[in-house]
Amino acid sequence: MPQKHLQYELLNGTEKAAILMMSLPPARVRELMARLDDTEAERILVCISRFEVIPATVLERVMRDFQEAIGKHEISVQGGREQAFSIISKAVDSDRALRLKEKLGRDEKRIDWSLREYSPDFIANQLALEHPQTVALVLAQFPSERGAVVVGHLNEEVRPEVMLRVANLQTVASDVIYELEDEVSMMFSRQVGAPTPVGGTDVAAKLLNGVSKTEGQEILERMDSRDPEIAADIRKKMLTFNDLETIDKRGFQALLREIPTEDLVVALKTASDAMKEKVFSNVSSRAADQIREESDLLPPMRLSEIENVQRQIVDVARRLEEEGVLSIETGGGGDDVLV
Repeated sequence: MPQKHLQYELLNGTEKAAILMMSLPPARVRELMARLDDTEAERILVCISRFEVIPATVLERVMRDFQEAIGKHEISVQGGREQAFSIISKAVDSDRALRLKEKLGRDEKRIDWSLREYSPDFIANQLALEHPQTVALVLAQFPSERGAVVVGHLNEEVRPEVMLRVANLQTVASDVIYELEDEVSMMFSRQVGAPTPVGGTDVAAKLLNGVSKTEGQEILERMDSRDPEIAADIRKKMLTFNDLETIDKRGFQALLREIPTEDLVVALKTASDAMKEKVFSNVSSRAADQIREESDLLPPMRLSEIENVQRQIVDVARRLEEEGVLSIETGGGGDDVLV
């Protein structure tokens, strides 16, 4: 469920049970899981995977019966897919864990799950006669790597229109998604829930990052004539913080001189190992130790805060590229895409 304004009054019974399970010690979780059937467990685990951080105020109300144990401390609990999988692994036997993990993965991306056995070219051929909006909705449900391969098999004339629609997607009523799921596969039952985020320029950028550089540029050029603002936004998002690892040594050192150490520490919190090594190999050993030490002392941060700092560094890199100080290799993942 949306995380920005999580309100106790809007929580349903399953969501409250999920928060309770997230706050219990492993031994109590095992006892609780043993009393649930697979359907009940699946519903709770899906809620856990969709939560981010539960505010202390919400947790305190849900845990009113446990107030003596909680006391007056400000406490929060962590959710997410990894937390749900961790609970599964620790609380149930291996056979049931495998079954629940399979159901949880199926719930998150039902269209992708139901089409997992079909090749990207077959999916593209099947979608050839569908409306571009339908194609966009389907593509938005795929992991970016697999979706990019499907984009590569679409007709050249329809690609820009489809990508514009992917970029314009924000939230779509679950009813629409579930109806689309029914058309794609009859394996899943239809449910009504909160609007589901399915697209946007972030998704469009990831999809275009996976096609060849030449094809990506051609698609964006055609999109320019239709909606230059969206095309520009996609271009901006196609360059990620980890992409800066491609900058040569001289250019990368020039970039580091422009970045405050405190921003670099935050940005590296979710960086790839290659990017971290790139930074550490281009600063002094003393500076590297300082970055590592400050990183260890960082309090928990929202992913959006980290990504905001990373985008600021990317903007600096773009400015330096425009000034001719450095060069960044971007604009598509090449022709050889792993599926």
